[in-house]
Amino acid sequence: MKLRIDLDGESCTLNLQANGANTEYKLEGAIAGSGIASVAELQAGVFSVLLGARSFTVHIAPKGEELEVWVAGQRHIISVTDARDATRNKKKASAAGPVEIRAQMPGKVIKLLTELGASVTAGQGIIVVEAMKMQNEMKAPKDGVVSRILAAEGATVAAGETLIVVE
Repeated sequence: MKLRIDLDGESCTLNLQANGANTEYKLEGAIAGSGIASVAELQAGVFSVLLGARSFTVHIAPKGEELEVWVAGQRHIISVTDARDATRNKKKASAAGPVEIRAQMPGKVIKLLTELGASVTAGQGIIVVEAMKMQNEMKAPKDGVVSRILAAEGATVAAGETLIVVE
């Protein structure tokens, strides 16, 4: 299976080949790598991924036509399409409408990296939230303008709480 992956504005091709209980993968493009992976769904939207001797817990939630993915406290916006579907590859789902940046888990806002009305580009850091003793820089999911800031530096935030809106 061949997929086109857009990860935080970077594009690559992912080739997958089933090999028993494991999957052989090869990433080519802006992100490159290859190996054998084992993936098990722990609960809806939560997966355990083994890459060699390394283990990751991955949280995935749909966000429109894209996916919001959390790995090791880092948030990523991912678009996955069939590499053979040329019309869908040209489409930019994130180009229209407001997008809310939400807290994935309870934490504390450490720093706002933008201001109301500021122009931002996809992948640009816009807020730093500390959760579970790790500081996580959350990035703009698309090019746009910061239309709302609902969190203040030093504020405690709940999981799922909207922090910033980019239009």
